[in-house]
Amino acid sequence: MDLKERLKDKINSYGLPVKCLPGYLDGKHDPELRLQMLPGSTVVDMDYAGNKTEQYLMECMMRGNDESAINTVLWTIADKLGDSSFIVDSADDSFVYNGLTIASMPHPIMADTTGAVTYAMDFKITVDTFSK
Repeated sequence: MDLKERLKDKINSYGLPVKCLPGYLDGKHDPELRLQMLPGSTVVDMDYAGNKTEQYLMECMMRGNDESAINTVLWTIADKLGDSSFIVDSADDSFVYNGLTIASMPHPIMADTTGAVTYAMDFKITVDTFSK
């Protein structure tokens, strides 16, 4: 399923000053914006044919030295993803978008002694997948 890649591409289409990458923060970039799936994703519903409605917990994390820029980028992403007109399409027909809910608005989760801060913004995305 190409959900994570399509979400990353959608976020990168917003013209942000930093490119969103999949995976975990590695500290090799400043600033660094990442999209990752969180534990706790679940199957909401499944029919006898094996078609599923699945809910994925995801997170955008950003780390850097400019807290104001981090805040601006993550709030922009939260506003775009939380908009009622938001939609994401699969490139390989592996899912159909069903809905998205912002679970937590951008908030700081860590600051280190070098002055770098890390913010996170969590959301739940629901998609339908089909048995082939």
